[in-house]
Amino acid sequence: MIKVLITNDDGIDSKGLKALAEALKPLADVYVVAPAEEQSGKSQSITFLHPLRVEKRDMKGVAAAYAAHGTPADCIKVGLCILEREGIRPDYVVSGINLGYNTGLAVYYSGTLAAAREGALNGIKSIALSVGSHIAKEFDYILGMLPMLMEMADKVGSDVIISANAPEVPASEIKGYKIVDTAPAGYGLNFVFEEVGEELYQMTGRPTQGSSGAEYDMDVVEDNYVAVSPVPTSISDKISLARLQGAYAKDELLAVIVDAQDDVLDEIEGREKLEKKLEAFAHAAARMDIPILLTKHYGKGEILGGIADVTSRCETAEHIKTDPWTAADMRSHTALVEAKKVIIAGAETHLSLMRAALGFLERGYDVTVLEDCTTSFNKEEHKNAIRELKNAGAEIAGLERKMMEIADTKELYVRESIERILK
Repeated sequence: MIKVLITNDDGIDSKGLKALAEALKPLADVYVVAPAEEQSGKSQSITFLHPLRVEKRDMKGVAAAYAAHGTPADCIKVGLCILEREGIRPDYVVSGINLGYNTGLAVYYSGTLAAAREGALNGIKSIALSVGSHIAKEFDYILGMLPMLMEMADKVGSDVIISANAPEVPASEIKGYKIVDTAPAGYGLNFVFEEVGEELYQMTGRPTQGSSGAEYDMDVVEDNYVAVSPVPTSISDKISLARLQGAYAKDELLAVIVDAQDDVLDEIEGREKLEKKLEAFAHAAARMDIPILLTKHYGKGEILGGIADVTSRCETAEHIKTDPWTAADMRSHTALVEAKKVIIAGAETHLSLMRAALGFLERGYDVTVLEDCTTSFNKEEHKNAIRELKNAGAEIAGLERKMMEIADTKELYVRESIERILK
């Protein structure tokens, strides 16, 4: 049996925690360490340099249960300490079920998310669960998702939290789940203090109007979907770090490879030939120190190995919808590269690739599309897309001619290297 450490921020007597423990018992050995009192909004605060009282509790069917007089982050820290003495290391930390959404800006303040983050920081795959009401009692749907959420946690690893938010409606009324980005600060809700009396202020949530066309966690729960969001634990922002270090200051060109994934290319005619061209494009760009941006359509398989192996100056933007520009990473990575010229290859010509190319054109980039490095399942759709891109202002070129044109501006040994790659 796998071993799961569970906690929450509503307190050990919360019905959400009890429902979670009950649902996990057939799947795992369950250990509970939860706050003795309600600890909402405590984020990742810890009890430092003060004794922490921990009481053993009886909870039917679980391996062990403790109430800690501290924060949710304290509960994970002390829980890991107690279990380590018994030679036990949890396979997962699951935090919840929180009574009330932890979407958007609430991710920063939530004790539920903080407990999951504490697990992740200790190298344990972690999940946070929330249901959208402070008097919630509808837990069946999100509990039924537990095996799948564990598989997601396995896939992303311990440095990313899987956060799931479910509407407070009967399971029969939930339409399914969507994997979406967490709403950014200022979208949908802001937390502010309001004056409620003389020298008295009280925190409240004030609705705001979202202006983005993207679909966020706060949007999908309103439409009766469960929102599943990957929440990173990293502290430094690699893109900003590279910008400040000047790593990309002199770039004149960006290479973009759209959705070169196993499942995208699985049934196309001439796949092997296209793979070789895309790999040659990636390696030639890397050899000439051209930054590479890979777009990856969620659920469509892994990036082709020969391209994924090119790790030098290569970033990935994962998108859910067909348009790669809906990925926040797409905007971040392109903002990092100061060049205004892009070369695009990949799939499918009339879908994701076209939307990527048109997005660059709309943003004022000079765009070259490598016709022999693009494809659609339907040849006619491919031809129509190439024609439309040309009419929109994109240059249509072949791989060898375009890459050798760039190589002609480099040193002789680089040019010779590109010739060998393209052959």
